[in-house]
Amino acid sequence: MSKKFGIDQRWVDILKLFDLTEYEAKTYIALVTRGPSTVKEIRESAGIPYSREYDILDNLEEMGFVESQPGRPKRYRAVDPRKVLKRECDIRIKVVEDLISKIGPIYEEKESPESMEDMIWTIRGQENVRKKLIEMIERAEKEVYVVGIQPITTREIEASLRKASNSGVKIKAMGMFDEECKEKLRKLNAEIKDFEHDHSRFVIVDDKELILASEDPANYYFALYNRNPGCIKLYRNYFEHIWKEVSTS
Repeated sequence: MSKKFGIDQRWVDILKLFDLTEYEAKTYIALVTRGPSTVKEIRESAGIPYSREYDILDNLEEMGFVESQPGRPKRYRAVDPRKVLKRECDIRIKVVEDLISKIGPIYEEKESPESMEDMIWTIRGQENVRKKLIEMIERAEKEVYVVGIQPITTREIEASLRKASNSGVKIKAMGMFDEECKEKLRKLNAEIKDFEHDHSRFVIVDDKELILASEDPANYYFALYNRNPGCIKLYRNYFEHIWKEVSTS
């Protein structure tokens, strides 16, 4: 009786990023988890259709994921995933780098000079807003100003703030933060002030970038990203005015 092996769907989904089909990914995982196997054993472990088994194995062998051993019955084994996946990653990295080298200069040419309209963009989706926050923080050279939001909501944002702080970036935060958030900010050598904010929730980086939302940007699905110097100056002046008025937390 053949031994059954569970197949983690997360592994299947990742392998599909390397242009494998669902059945090809399951077949490769089955071979990785059970070792050299016959077609019948692979079919039972991977749950692939009887009529597709040889086509799937031939494709995998042609792509370099699988090797075969002649005999009766014929046996197959997986190529070491540490080798095959690194090879596939290296191929894609080279292709992407080549594409960047070609279209990057075109993008740069079309983006410059930047008009006032091009300095304000909407960002939709919670994860996209968080990614933009992280990008901004990672570009910080002098200061990060925070108003009315919990500035540390994910490990990635916390790591970005820690890296900025370690590089000498000044962090100032005003809002109604819980004690956990305050403690994390203190460990980052941030200055904190309690502030019952009104409509404004934003982050300013180096007077160059502003992200603004009606709710906490780090947990919101819609925000405005702004590089307009005049607009950023208004929010910077607003921050400094309030900062002088409220007491240190």
